[in-house]
Amino acid sequence: MLIFLAMTLAGCKSRSVGSVSGTGFYFDTIISVTVYGTDDQTIVNELMDECRRYEKIFSPTMTDSELYKLNHAVPEGTAAMWPVSEDLYNCIEKAYKFSKLTDGRYDITVRPVSELWDFKSEDPVVPDESLISEKLKYVDYRNIIPRGKWEDWEQMNGSEGEQDNTSGKDNTVYEYRVDITGGTMIDLGSVAKGYIGDKLCEYLKDKGYDSAIISLGGNVQCLGGKLNENGEFENFRVAVKSPFPESGTDGSSEPYADVLSVKDVAVVTSGIYERCFEKEGKLYHHILDAGTGYPADNDLASVTIVAESGFDADILSTVCFLAGYEETVDRLKKAGETGNFEAEFIYKDGTVRKTEGFDKFF
Repeated sequence: MLIFLAMTLAGCKSRSVGSVSGTGFYFDTIISVTVYGTDDQTIVNELMDECRRYEKIFSPTMTDSELYKLNHAVPEGTAAMWPVSEDLYNCIEKAYKFSKLTDGRYDITVRPVSELWDFKSEDPVVPDESLISEKLKYVDYRNIIPRGKWEDWEQMNGSEGEQDNTSGKDNTVYEYRVDITGGTMIDLGSVAKGYIGDKLCEYLKDKGYDSAIISLGGNVQCLGGKLNENGEFENFRVAVKSPFPESGTDGSSEPYADVLSVKDVAVVTSGIYERCFEKEGKLYHHILDAGTGYPADNDLASVTIVAESGFDADILSTVCFLAGYEETVDRLKKAGETGNFEAEFIYKDGTVRKTEGFDKFF
């Protein structure tokens, strides 16, 4: 018994009540991570390395990224079945599914138009209407088809012969396939960060950590609860920025719409007040309507999603903003077409509409 006890104690890693933090610039935004229960900064460095690796997959502007190569792989007027990695395929398949669910209100192929808008410029301009119209002809989610793993597709369709599984000059072997039409370009800005947040949490779990908070430019991912100084877990407090910071009833500013108390969930907000600019009295924001090529023009100021999966929360915040409450929340929840989630819709007139379970997070 004593030997068994000694072996058990020797195999347990003592938990520190300290924490380590770090920041970096990836995915075109500032990210920050805090890992609790350790004093070893190594884990933060490893997470930043993971972010760097994922950027080489999902960046739409880095010419050596996998997504960039896919978007520029097929000449206009042709089509091809293109090999992609599992990570890229998972995001494409998810975005394609929601494009179908919303009949294109949300569209994975909006990139030809979205790259015309530069919301980071010091002097942003509204793209020429004729140029937007020209690029819209390439925006149609039906121009891509996720095919799955090659061996599964080959067995289903009776294809024979060797296939080129490489993509790019590095000769990396990819097992998944996507059909894509030339001129079509995929935009994963509404889904990749949620996917990456989930993957970073998986990485931490595999390393033995169970308490962390990750911010990916508006996407907040909580692993477990916050480890306090007593070695106990408590909920994280996550603030949701107000679309109306100057609207206090007493004339004071109200920087937060809500402060949520959460653990083991992701919190993601899509709104009109971050990446935006104003020209001639009109506000232009980054959430684009795939049908017009212009920022979505509806009554919403922001949508906040709380979900167990960052993957779900990220894409749902955009889908719900574009398609509205009835077409998304009612339909998706009743049909069970996505994981459990709660949502808060804040409208431009200040009214708020929430799903039944959202208040439990206050």
